Amino acid sequence: MAIKTNKISILGSLIVLILLVFLGSCNKEPKKTKAVNLELVKEIDLAVKEPSGLCYSANKNAFYTVSDNSASIYKLSLTGALIKQLNYKGQDLEGVTLNPNNGNIFVVEERKRELVQLDSEGNEINRQHLDIEINDANKGLEGVAFNPKNNHIYVLNEQNPGLLIELDESGKIIKQTDLSFAIDYSGIFYEQTEDVLWIVSDKSKSITKCDLNGKKLNSYKIKESKAEGIVVDSNLKRIYVVLDGLDKLQVYKY
Repeated sequence: MAIKTNKISILGSLIVLILLVFLGSCNKEPKKTKAVNLELVKEIDLAVKEPSGLCYSANKNAFYTVSDNSASIYKLSLTGALIKQLNYKGQDLEGVTLNPNNGNIFVVEERKRELVQLDSEGNEINRQHLDIEINDANKGLEGVAFNPKNNHIYVLNEQNPGLLIELDESGKIIKQTDLSFAIDYSGIFYEQTEDVLWIVSDKSKSITKCDLNGKKLNSYKIKESKAEGIVVDSNLKRIYVVLDGLDKLQVYKY
């Protein structure tokens, strides 16, 4: 009887071991998916030198961009033609976004770490210094996006550290999130249909779809570096990117 009992005990132990191995394999995290290469549909030469930042107009029939070269804001057609230059003259302009509810425009000035609010003609309404860590004067505020659902503003700090900064409608910083999915962070866009953020990286040659907390959802590879502004049309499945050093607007299909 002792021998039979030992056999049953050994068999039981084997069954338990097999179950543990099986359950362990089921609980393993899925393999990380590689970034998908986007299809380049079109590339357009721009009259704006060193474009940095991109956003839709209020009715989405035009774009706004800023220039590193002239520190000015420009309105462009959806095919990249220059419509007009706005009144504002800034310093080291990088990102641009628009509040579609009232037409006000926000830009960021990188070295000064300032968020500037303007009216639709480019006249200054308000400016705010963002008190964030400074490790490199030329790796500061780089992108800005507006969420019309709650009037929150999202600002990117480019590098050292890479940050996603969320401000409420009064301009109070309510959240800072360290980003680690790219080398740097050069442009941001809020997409209302899916309630997500799209972040472009110059040095990583990548576009990342994130939730509102900066968590990566999908990643895409693009053809060129110097990408510093992004707009996404989820209905047309198109991504528009401006290239700072090449003075171009690229259109990708996703």
